[in-house]
Amino acid sequence: MNFRPHTVIPSLLILALPPVFAADAPFSFEQLCESARTVAAAPYVAPSGKLADYWSNLTYDQHRDIRFKMESGLWAKSKGPFSIDFFHPGWTAKKSVSVFEVVDGDAKRMAFDRGLFDYGKQVVPPGTPPPPGYAGWRARCHLNSADYMDEFLVFLGASYFRAIPAHAPYGLSARGLSINSGLPGVPEEFPDFTAFYLARPAKDAKSMRVWAMLDGESVAGAYQFTITPGEETVMDVEAEITLRRPVKQLGLAPFSSMYWFGEGTHPKPYDFRPEVHDSDGLLMELASGNLHYRPLEHTKDRFRHCVFTMEKPRSWSLLQRDRSFLSYEDPEARYHERPSVTVEPVSGFDQGRLHLIEMPTIDETGDNVILVWDPQPGPETGKPFRFHYRLRWQRDPAPSGLFTVRATRSGNPVQRPDQVLMVVDFAKPLAAQPKVGDPKWDDITGFKPVVTLNQPGVKLIHAGLTDMSMPNVDAVPAGLGRSKDIHMPQVLRAFFVIEPPKDLGQIDMTCEIQDAKGKAVSERWVYLWMRP
Repeated sequence: MNFRPHTVIPSLLILALPPVFAADAPFSFEQLCESARTVAAAPYVAPSGKLADYWSNLTYDQHRDIRFKMESGLWAKSKGPFSIDFFHPGWTAKKSVSVFEVVDGDAKRMAFDRGLFDYGKQVVPPGTPPPPGYAGWRARCHLNSADYMDEFLVFLGASYFRAIPAHAPYGLSARGLSINSGLPGVPEEFPDFTAFYLARPAKDAKSMRVWAMLDGESVAGAYQFTITPGEETVMDVEAEITLRRPVKQLGLAPFSSMYWFGEGTHPKPYDFRPEVHDSDGLLMELASGNLHYRPLEHTKDRFRHCVFTMEKPRSWSLLQRDRSFLSYEDPEARYHERPSVTVEPVSGFDQGRLHLIEMPTIDETGDNVILVWDPQPGPETGKPFRFHYRLRWQRDPAPSGLFTVRATRSGNPVQRPDQVLMVVDFAKPLAAQPKVGDPKWDDITGFKPVVTLNQPGVKLIHAGLTDMSMPNVDAVPAGLGRSKDIHMPQVLRAFFVIEPPKDLGQIDMTCEIQDAKGKAVSERWVYLWMRP
């Protein structure tokens, strides 16, 4: 693992010109890739579009008062499966994108239309030029009911996008690409999706198809998104990028999330809620099928950059694993319902490094967790590089059959200030489930926690395991305990005490539960302890 500071340089791009296609050729992803290669072969040209001062100077309240007329959405009047809303430029959303509708291979550009918006109490000064384009867009469908079209997907700002499964609020964000995230002394670059191509869906379509052009100082590329909303919203992402110049770090399938504090944070911020976070852990599924779980943590006054070298990983996920309302006590933010997301590589991810970057934050308003895949070796400058992955926006991944990490806590044993007590709770299943047949809790006779410490000189004083299932039933819905209808989670608590040298500031450690034959019956907990 390596640890590096993180530098963020916001993007200030305004508008990029869309690619030009041959009039006699139908629009296609391959055609967009060819256009992106042409763009990448030329020097980068900063967008030249200009947003009028009135729009550029809108305050937060003024910009929020501008509402898109939902009934005017693209495809709304046709009563099809999807509808598209557009975002008005202004306040922090100062850049514009080109938007095309694709019908039978014909891509038609959509001009900005002020008639699609309700400006509330605002009086736009006469003669104010309209914005050159929309700031972004969001998609709607009958996600939760047949009576209302809920939004489930948003593309807004740089290459950022977010999606949700049914019955969930928005949480963490994805990006098309990241460049130089978390490198010391190297500004981060934010390439932009500059043009979107929205395929008009068929009446009975279950999925929608979107293409996007990416452009930035160091890269240009083309993306194809196939999105299927539902209880699990699935996005297939196929892309081809070409580097204009070498970069220090290329981040594929990047994510941004927020972790302010949790059950293991010391000291806890002065806040009425027990925990505040969009995600609380990273789950990695290796080529072998082994599952490693890394809890996220608050990093006051310091930066952490952990690097996991992997070969042909099956998947990785940023999870919101704690689903108890009592852990958050926030009915408005609904942190207990924030989505998790799983990345399933399809091609272009054979070897690389998964970078987890944790940064300080003073509150919940900014993302301070970044996760990216850095392919090794990286793409060559001027040579197109293709990759394909699948995103599963979901509540929780399917049960693995293993005990899963549920909570991480630490502290000093009583009257032992030189020692550290680590407490890791594992649960199976993660939440209460209806009984099928007669499931039983595992007989943990012979189970034991196996702990590894990678720094020399750290003493492992002792380790143990206890069954916490009954003491924890009150935290499970209805406090049903051993119900004939509900299978409650079995909760096992692994604990161990270490004594680190006084001059040692951090320790990499792992813990997993093994049975009497040495077989792992839990995920492997992977943790970086840092001296408070």
